[in-house]
Amino acid sequence: MNILIAVTAMLVGTALGFGLALMRLSAHPRCVRISLMLTTLTRNVPTIVFQFYLAFMLPSEFVLPGTGVTLGVPSWVNASLALAMAVIGFTSDNLTLALRDWRAGDHSAALLFIPNWTSYLLIIVIASSTASIIGVSELVSRCNTVINATGNTQLMLPVYLYACACFFAVCYPLTQLMRRVKTKMAVRLLKVRQP
Repeated sequence: MNILIAVTAMLVGTALGFGLALMRLSAHPRCVRISLMLTTLTRNVPTIVFQFYLAFMLPSEFVLPGTGVTLGVPSWVNASLALAMAVIGFTSDNLTLALRDWRAGDHSAALLFIPNWTSYLLIIVIASSTASIIGVSELVSRCNTVINATGNTQLMLPVYLYACACFFAVCYPLTQLMRRVKTKMAVRLLKVRQP
C-alpha cells in the first residue's frame, strides 16, 4: 500500500509539476507569477496538513453524472493527493532547471533530473507512512493493529523493526543504484563540458 500511495503521488505530482515548470518558462509574466505562487504553496505547506484537509473536504463517494452510479473514493487516494503536493513543488523547481538546460542544448545536465526524481520517490515512499493518520491501512497502521490486538507493548520494538526492515529493503537498493547513476551522469557531464 505504501508503494501504491507513493507511485500515485509521484505520477500526479510530476504531471502537475511539469505543467507548472512549463508555465515558469513561459514568455508571459502572468503565467510565471501564477506558477511561482502555486509552486511556493505546494513547497511550504506540510503534506500532513493537506492530508487532513483532503480527508475532511473531499467526498468519500460521488455519483457519476447522468448514470446514478456511485463510486467510492478510498482514503489512500486522499493520502496520495496530499503527498503529490510536495512532489508538485519539487518537480516544478527541478524540472524548470532541467528544461532550461535541455533547451540550451545541455542535455546531460538536464538528464540529472531523473536520478533526483527517483531519490524524491524514496522520500515519498517513507512519507507514505503518514497515511495511517487518516485511516489508511498501510504498513505502519498494520503494525499498530498487531500491537493493539495483542495488547502486548513489548511487541512494539520487533514489530516496528519489521516495518523498518521493509522500508529499508525497498529504499536502500534504489538509493545505491541512483547514487551510481548520478555519479556516472555527472562524470559524463564533466567530459562533455571539457574542451
